[in-house]
Amino acid sequence: MKSCCRVITMLPLLRCALTLDSSMSSTSLQINYILGDNPLKFSYVVGYGSRFSKHVHHRGASIPNNEIKYSCTQGWKWRDTREPNPNNIIGAMVGGPNRFDQFQDLRTSYKYTEPTLVGNAGLVAALVSLTNSGSSGVDKNNIFSGVPPLYPTTPPPPPPWRP
Repeated sequence: MKSCCRVITMLPLLRCALTLDSSMSSTSLQINYILGDNPLKFSYVVGYGSRFSKHVHHRGASIPNNEIKYSCTQGWKWRDTREPNPNNIIGAMVGGPNRFDQFQDLRTSYKYTEPTLVGNAGLVAALVSLTNSGSSGVDKNNIFSGVPPLYPTTPPPPPPWRP
């Protein structure tokens, strides 16, 4: 059985050795928790299951799409409403519960309801790690190969100058 070492992010400098199987099992349990296998039976991924955050702290989700262009200051009136978001950002993971498994589905409680790039990148990485490579699954080694680079390739330097 392969062994790997992971750094526990909550306790800096503390390391523990986990087998690959126990690491994958732990990842699977955490994903299941995020998707609703938790004390609240609540999914922290928007659109997954029947119970998920309806008040995501996200401007694009909370301002209605009614052909009117709203300024940034006009958007504040929707932030403070108790109405559910008119637009669901399906697949976004919100901040989640506190350490006591309590969750406030309020747009103004951004610590609970704001989706972040860091959190969602971690979710994607965990989901990719649980996939199988091959013809029937996601090839985690080439999953992003079709994404164009952010910056164009640097051209080669010009040839040396000769008089």
